[in-house]
Amino acid sequence: MRRTIAQLFVSAFTFAVPLLVVSSASAQPNPCGNLQAAAAGQCEIRTSGGCEGYCEPVQFTAECSGRCTGSAEASCTGSCKADCEGECNVDPGSLDCEGSCTASCKANCSANCSAHADGSGARAECESSCKASCDGECNVSCEGTPPSASCEAKCEASCEGECKVEANIDCNVDCTSELKGGCEVQCSTPDGALFCNGQYVDIAGTMEECKNWLLTQGIDVEF
Repeated sequence: MRRTIAQLFVSAFTFAVPLLVVSSASAQPNPCGNLQAAAAGQCEIRTSGGCEGYCEPVQFTAECSGRCTGSAEASCTGSCKADCEGECNVDPGSLDCEGSCTASCKANCSANCSAHADGSGARAECESSCKASCDGECNVSCEGTPPSASCEAKCEASCEGECKVEANIDCNVDCTSELKGGCEVQCSTPDGALFCNGQYVDIAGTMEECKNWLLTQGIDVEF
């Protein structure tokens, strides 16, 4: 069962940057956690009828990106750009920044997770979290880099996204695990769980407090 909340905006990635950044000028803490009300968006409260099916890594990329803010390491970006530019210079127009970033990033998830997780179950969870992060970070990193950009520009953006995922792999695994547990618990309650633009929202207060906060922001709430 779903109840729709309209006029909500998740300040974040186009796909997966933080649902973050609640104004520090706000006198009261936001019971909706890191969710920020602004322009248009789509939020809904999911309860019974498949709610837990939405508690997957791809639904946590925005929240985890706001928590896991490690910078890409120079050693990673340096070697990545050298490989990328060597490939791109053969046929500059063929390299798609986001596509290249996502493919390379996901291909590295298995190796990176083998070094960071013990046991097949832990590695599988790590890889799932890693691949979801690749989608989000590559989307953000390559945003604004058109197909007509130089090989240098496309590779710089592509490698920034790929290497940021690698730098935050442990944090993202921990964050995903924590949010999955919280999401499943929320789904099992009568109040349900809040999702905005497909992303799970880790509310700070009760669902009732969150809904009331939305109303104080002049947000039209439909049940």
